[in-house]
Amino acid sequence: MTQTDFQTLVSKVLSDDAFAKSLAEHPEQALISAGITPTPEFLDAIKGVDASAIRNLAASLGEEKAAG
Repeated sequence: MTQTDFQTLVSKVLSDDAFAKSLAEHPEQALISAGITPTPEFLDAIKGVDASAIRNLAASLGEEKAAG
């Protein structure tokens, strides 16, 4: 996953609750629909994570990026 893909992912998760839910339920399809090519490692890492946890992680990563 490229840095641009990662930024797109964080932005989309924070701004679109339906996307966050879709990412939790069907990660590969959600990523592809957002124009992101998922890696097998990322798909393994996100498997079983719920939408709330995904939003919390994205918010934390967004805050760290802004502070850095």
